[in-house]
Amino acid sequence: MPRALYGHPILSSIATIIIASLALPRPVRSAESRAAPAAPQERDTARTPVVPLPPLVVTATRVPVKADLVGFAITVVTPAELAAERPLYAADALRDLPGAFIDEAVGPGGPTIVRLRGGEEVFTQILVDGVQVNQNGGFFDFQGLTLTNVERVEVARGPQSALYGSSAVSGVVQFLTPRGELSPPRLVLTAAGGDAARNGGSFRGIAEVAGGAARLRYSGGVGTAYNRGIYAQPHDTRTLDGSLRIDWSPSDRWDLTGTARFAGVESNHPVRDPGATRAPLDPNARLERDRWIPSLLLRYAPSERWMHRLRASLYREDFLFADEFDGVSQKRTYDFFIFDANLVFTSDLWRTTLEYVGSYRPRAGPGAGAFTLSYGGQWEREELSDRITGDFQDRLSLDRSSVAGFIELLAALGPRLSLVAGARAEKFEDLEVEFTPRASAVVRLLGDALSLRIAAGRAYKAPNLQQQYVDNPFIAANPDLEPETSTSWEVGADLRSRDGRLYGGLTYFRQEFDNLIRTVAQESSTQQINRNLGKSRAQGIEWSVRYQPGTRVLVGSDGSWIDMEILDNRGLSASEFPRGQPLPFRPAAVGSAFLQVTPVERVTAALRGTLVGRQWVLTERFSGRRVELDAYVLAGLNASVTVSPHLELYTRVDNLFDTAYETAFDRPGIPLTAAVGARLTN
Repeated sequence: MPRALYGHPILSSIATIIIASLALPRPVRSAESRAAPAAPQERDTARTPVVPLPPLVVTATRVPVKADLVGFAITVVTPAELAAERPLYAADALRDLPGAFIDEAVGPGGPTIVRLRGGEEVFTQILVDGVQVNQNGGFFDFQGLTLTNVERVEVARGPQSALYGSSAVSGVVQFLTPRGELSPPRLVLTAAGGDAARNGGSFRGIAEVAGGAARLRYSGGVGTAYNRGIYAQPHDTRTLDGSLRIDWSPSDRWDLTGTARFAGVESNHPVRDPGATRAPLDPNARLERDRWIPSLLLRYAPSERWMHRLRASLYREDFLFADEFDGVSQKRTYDFFIFDANLVFTSDLWRTTLEYVGSYRPRAGPGAGAFTLSYGGQWEREELSDRITGDFQDRLSLDRSSVAGFIELLAALGPRLSLVAGARAEKFEDLEVEFTPRASAVVRLLGDALSLRIAAGRAYKAPNLQQQYVDNPFIAANPDLEPETSTSWEVGADLRSRDGRLYGGLTYFRQEFDNLIRTVAQESSTQQINRNLGKSRAQGIEWSVRYQPGTRVLVGSDGSWIDMEILDNRGLSASEFPRGQPLPFRPAAVGSAFLQVTPVERVTAALRGTLVGRQWVLTERFSGRRVELDAYVLAGLNASVTVSPHLELYTRVDNLFDTAYETAFDRPGIPLTAAVGARLTN
């Protein structure tokens, strides 16, 4: 037993469970889907390979389509995996996906973002049941966000602005609520508690219910989570969330889906921008964030060939950040800036969206290929109200609208070739019309054993309201900002053995980003200002491999290698953004590997390793010296025992060997951390 476990009752008990029952596997994935072991009563490992077939996805095209018909790289985190892995937070479900990097620039427990393919944090659009939940302009903070009543997660990498408009530059992540089951009410209760070798401490509790009849189905859940954090000054992150979905089908032609989700997060913010040890931790900073996400989707199918969909949705986010003057800069002299003032910042964002999508699928004649034509439009309005009080005073109310039209064609030209082509034209107030096309092709060779794919597209991100119009003691307005743009192409191949025991996927991509928006010092002023400065390029390789050598063993690996290069740094600090060098906060490689075994009935086991390569970071988070962080490898172990058809006990251990590493400069990562839990169903 590792020395860190001795004398710690919770960790010692967890270790005992692990040693006694081996481990539950970390569920596995392919380039299109991530498979997890089925429930014991459904599993037949002696006959059925566990490498999955391509799933049906809804994020990559206007109509649901099999993942292997889309030329862009797609990953699906399956319901089985979410049920087995039980990540405490939503960001944890994305950590090992090809092309994804979870950026914890202020350390674990603080604000958390996802970068896809080396893009900016604002270049990934986040959706919940089709509703965009990014803050205006693209930023999304995963801190405290859990997975209560989430069925699956879909990730479409590459330019997706032809589908989703602004911010979908490097890809889209969508969280989907399950449709209710055709059954009496089915109740699932989950509870887990954890601790760490140093500080730590967490709790999660969820109650979910689903059921329904032929015409009316429902699913819902409420959850709460707590995480102390790893620093001496705790984060004390508290989450309360709830979700409800109702599906009503009054006839075979009409159906109505209503979803509603609330996620509230409260947390301290102890780590200042310079780091966790170079400056004292902040005992006074805190933040609160409440999100409301209701939507209503009406579908009407007058015939087998026609489908009409009308969605009305609302996104509201209330945000508060508060800090108090604590005199830290008066106690000693620092060679870097420390913000220390009385400040209360509140922000209230409303986004209202109406979208219509029509689809037409004609009858195919003898020898003709099948195709689906989709078209439609979207209207959206954002309203933002910001207020600053304390040592600084400012109040601002802004709003803007946008309209968009789009078209998409899906064509299957025989059994070997499928095509996707589409475009979107979008107009924001005070900005020019942006046109974003994309196209892809998939060629299937050797039956379904080998597929080759190619895709290309254009994407953009509109400047947000604050970047254009905020004018306060810190930031000056710049209404002349232009959108950030990108062009991208990728090629890939997917290989499956005929017996289903081997899968391999490989993708090469190249994407250029232009007109990037950077915050820089303003001439003859103490304010900063946002300007279109800089150009960069990302290229790399993504892979996913699965192999089942025997009926009870599965091995696999997922990951990516990314080369980032700054192509143009005019107007920027040459020391922070040197031309020809990588952008900060982007590891050169992120990968994982696992070994899964099923030694006996009702007991499963997996050992996983995760590599995060060397990366350049800035010492003060948004500015400062460039410093290169060392690569690190973390090991993890999961365990589960199915006691009965209604009860499962499990445990999860992260950073198994208590490896010391940094997520950013002067921001250590998590120590040895473990949790135990139970899942009870009726």
